[in-house]
Amino acid sequence: MDERIAATLSPDSVGRRAEWDQLNAFSLSPVSHSTLGIVWGRRRIGKSFLLSQLGDQQGLYYEAVRGSASEALRALGAVAGDAVGAPSPLDLRDWEHAVSTLLQLGQRQPFTVVLDEYPYLREESPELDSIIQRAFGPKSALRTQNRCRLILCGSAMSVMSELLSGTAPLRGRASLDLRVSPFDFRDALALHGTADLDLAVRLYSVIGGVAAYARDMVDGDLPAATKDFDAWIARRILSPAAPLSREVDLLLAEDPTTAQARKASLYHAALAAVALGRRTPGRMADYVNISGQRLDPILRGLVEAQFLERLVDPIRDNRPTYHPGDPIIRFHYAVIRPNHARLGRHGADLGSMWRSLGSTFSSNVVGPGFELIARHWLMHYADLSSVLDGPSHVGSTVMSVDGTEYEVDLVVARDDGDVPAERSIAALGEVKSGEELDRSHLARLESVRTGLGPRAADAALYLVGRRFTDVLSATAAQRSDVELVDLDRLYYGS
Repeated sequence: MDERIAATLSPDSVGRRAEWDQLNAFSLSPVSHSTLGIVWGRRRIGKSFLLSQLGDQQGLYYEAVRGSASEALRALGAVAGDAVGAPSPLDLRDWEHAVSTLLQLGQRQPFTVVLDEYPYLREESPELDSIIQRAFGPKSALRTQNRCRLILCGSAMSVMSELLSGTAPLRGRASLDLRVSPFDFRDALALHGTADLDLAVRLYSVIGGVAAYARDMVDGDLPAATKDFDAWIARRILSPAAPLSREVDLLLAEDPTTAQARKASLYHAALAAVALGRRTPGRMADYVNISGQRLDPILRGLVEAQFLERLVDPIRDNRPTYHPGDPIIRFHYAVIRPNHARLGRHGADLGSMWRSLGSTFSSNVVGPGFELIARHWLMHYADLSSVLDGPSHVGSTVMSVDGTEYEVDLVVARDDGDVPAERSIAALGEVKSGEELDRSHLARLESVRTGLGPRAADAALYLVGRRFTDVLSATAAQRSDVELVDLDRLYYGS
């Protein structure tokens, strides 16, 4: 009789209850056959933290390292032997035998096996996917006669995203495909341990919602107030002794897409272009000094590896923009990389250097990051029921009105056109992370709305920022089409 109970999550965990419940449900599934799960997500976000607790309580947890197949089999045999109380490590002769042995650990009751950093295993043993495919075939005795819960986990995004796609061997075999993402700006409040929203915006602009960046990699050292932020940046981010000062270089070196690239410098240059505001393919190609044709595979690789995010223009055809996939990427290429020599000089006054970079940080890091926060709020938290009654498309756009080009930070389009150019517009928005918003910012949005014609006639106008003039606040209070969104509303309201 199966008397297992759900695994318990460490009390110091933050914001992962939904993922933990899904993992427990998979591990304790009542089905009478073996099941396969895939867990993936970028590095440092806490996947191993969750899975090690699950495996230790419900079966076994094994984290692979780069090495030969024989090394991996010996290490896995030792972990498996210890998990089942065997007097010695299990003898796993090859991967066929290993997979068979692991699945048979679930003969009497569900037994969870976690193989973490799975891409390292298949690097040396590319046949492993096919071996697991056969083991989980519909009529395979290993599947039908056992109740193993096998979880494959990895951080190499380009590899993990392909496991269940197209004609991949494991397509159709998994009953769990759990992608673990970094915390969004709201969940990051608990991670960063602050109620100071100005500080929260700054922290999120640098370390985002990545658990390790707020804990292990800064030794739990986070600023307690905005006044402590500058000293913390110098100590924990800019210092050559700080792990986060080299984090982005390590991330690119660890992912197969960029680590195996013939000209890795082009990938770095493309990321730098985006971080410095060259967000369209044309402007990126100019910055990198290569043709658009040569840039295309670089962009695809960076998007697949999730170093870049591709944002589709909601109202214009074929006008995508690209943004860093994580805030620390933007910070690295906007601040650390251009000043690498200065920061690494022996005895460098990092505090003074950081003060000289204040305007760069505000314009190239906080500003674009704040725009993404505002877009995320519109997409996931804002109450748009007064202007929207169905699916929507959220993004940004660039347009010309009477010969003047406008960058529109926020656009919400209805899903009522076959192509973006035919969609009606539900909302337009302006985002300012630093300056006080006034009546001129509203006038700018009104000009854009007028220039878009009938398709934007009923568009609501959103102004997002830290501060608003009294005149603008009074105007918004008298109009139903104008919404002011301050930090309190971004973090706590709709």
